Amino acid sequence: MSENGSGRVVSAPKPEFSEEVMEKLFYWARDRVASAVAGTKRPSPDLLGDEGKRSVLGAFVSFKKRGRLRSCMGHMAEGCRLVDALDSASVYAALHDPRFPQISASEFYDLDLEVWALGSFREILEKGDARREAFLIGRDGLQIQGRGRRGLLLPSVPVELGWNPDQFLEGLCDKAGLARGSWRQDDVQLFAFEGVSFKKPFVWNLSRNEELAKIVEEKRNSSAADEGGRATYSFANGFGFGALQAPPSPRRETPRDLSQETRPAAVAGMFYPRGASAQKQMLDEFQDKIDASVGKKRVSGAMVPHAGWIFSGRLATDTLSRIEAPETIVVLAPKHRREGAPFAVMPYGTWDYTGGTIANDLEFVDAFVKAVPSFQKDALAHRSEHSIEVQLPIIARLFPKAKVVGLLIGAQIHNELDALAGQFASFLESWEGAGHSKPLLLISSDMNHYANEARTRELDGMALSALETLDAEQLYSTVARNDISMCGVLPACLTLATLSKRGELHAAERVGYATSGAASGDFERVVGYAGYLLD
Repeated sequence: MSENGSGRVVSAPKPEFSEEVMEKLFYWARDRVASAVAGTKRPSPDLLGDEGKRSVLGAFVSFKKRGRLRSCMGHMAEGCRLVDALDSASVYAALHDPRFPQISASEFYDLDLEVWALGSFREILEKGDARREAFLIGRDGLQIQGRGRRGLLLPSVPVELGWNPDQFLEGLCDKAGLARGSWRQDDVQLFAFEGVSFKKPFVWNLSRNEELAKIVEEKRNSSAADEGGRATYSFANGFGFGALQAPPSPRRETPRDLSQETRPAAVAGMFYPRGASAQKQMLDEFQDKIDASVGKKRVSGAMVPHAGWIFSGRLATDTLSRIEAPETIVVLAPKHRREGAPFAVMPYGTWDYTGGTIANDLEFVDAFVKAVPSFQKDALAHRSEHSIEVQLPIIARLFPKAKVVGLLIGAQIHNELDALAGQFASFLESWEGAGHSKPLLLISSDMNHYANEARTRELDGMALSALETLDAEQLYSTVARNDISMCGVLPACLTLATLSKRGELHAAERVGYATSGAASGDFERVVGYAGYLLD
């Protein structure tokens, strides 16, 4: 292991790729993204020639939309092949950045694509304030690691944001979820790396790929605002989930019996850690920061966020930790994708979250779909949905004996909100009258999406003030009138209306509020998160 400057080189040197080679990487990454998103032909690794076999530190793929970050993901591993790193980075940036919805083909014409090849990874060995002198703005990217956290910022970030070295280091701490100033501490490691990048509009020289060019042109001319049911978070053409996704098919099919089967985990390793050990470690960190003096209480409902754990897991854990253990938890959540029924109940006998399983309350499910006929058992709607799954390991930790019922709402309910709430309230009364315990109604919702920090807090303040009135109609009208992209507003409205009809809604107690900016370091395009107890 050789020495270089102020630190130890632990990976391949900086790639010295020509403009021609970087252009080749751009085309390959673009075609790989298209194959993942639009189903075009996957590019052959051989197209990258010998450069694709080069050993690098890693690769990153970044998208911007009208100048704002849309997605950025990478793959780093000492001595990995460039083609393998670029393949992984392309797919994850397109489909699996937990901060953003998946890239859709309808966005291709509005995106800029930047491809990075990285090398020269070295540990900065200076201590304390001297670390700020051990790297150069514009040349080096930084990675910080310690206290169970890790964060990385590419060399372009401080240049684009006009940061000085101190701002770069503090932004890096924010990205990792570490306290500002942690970069000075001896128990936190700091690394620098270099890279070379190539950036062009996604549609640049699109004629090189006729199949992709045809798709882009079709999407430009299409009146469909939301390809594939992916979220746009706009209330254009009327409020509701018609703007979040294309209208689902009303056609019902007789479902097969899935009561003895398990719904597989769909987003483990993306929105939350994969496996029991990694989940335990992160949940331990969340619980270590919870005020143990706060007592538990019986509540009728609650609201928690459903973003990636790094952004909102601590707030979700804090909120749920204040509740006395229920026997059944009914999670009401938004349906982010087009597939499946518009009002979908999870039909499997158990949920898998890779760290264990949780039982569904099948008796509740069977009785519920009879009492509230708008809802139906539907596995397809739940197949890829994250808004319930991200809660499962937290629920299993805090309420190990609880069963979880999952309800997805993916269609406009305003006109029938009163009727649905009445049916739901009547069902709950008969359910408890038959000797069953009262379930917890748990709203899974993030708040406004992708405005800057100040505007997000302003919009979320309006929505949360309306929520605190306990009036479903006021919440609905506030969100609609101000174009607030609170993805779980419809589940929240149904919950408020149902509890109100039961006479069980007296107060909304705020546990906390945060935005993604604290974790990502990006305060220009953030998502808001709130935790509430309803009693």
